Amino acid sequence: MSKAHLPASLLCFVLIGGAFAALYSGLTSALISFADAPAVATNIAVYLGCIPPAFYCQRRFAFGQRQSRKAAFPLYVATQVFGLAASSSALTTFATKSFWPDTTLLLFVSAMIAIVSFLMGRFVTFAQTR
Repeated sequence: MSKAHLPASLLCFVLIGGAFAALYSGLTSALISFADAPAVATNIAVYLGCIPPAFYCQRRFAFGQRQSRKAAFPLYVATQVFGLAASSSALTTFATKSFWPDTTLLLFVSAMIAIVSFLMGRFVTFAQTR
């Protein structure tokens, strides 16, 4: 991917990530609220269920690849699991049980995770082979 494609790639990455975050949040909340599903198990199951389609969309649209190298999916999964662990750790360590401070914390952590995820995707997971 050339530097000329970087803004479009970043925009697609953000839109795809935002769409999957909304899907994950809505589905998890609905299952917990309306189906009385267990919160932690539901959170993990829905999060993990979003990884394969998000991988495909990021690979195809954000990073412009029809095919990827063999290690791309495991690298993508590892990046996502790192993000889940980082946000869970931050929330466990710094949560105040007050809406605005916790929302601010999660937004900050999510932004840091998104930056790491984009850089991993651009330079490692979906890096162009030469």
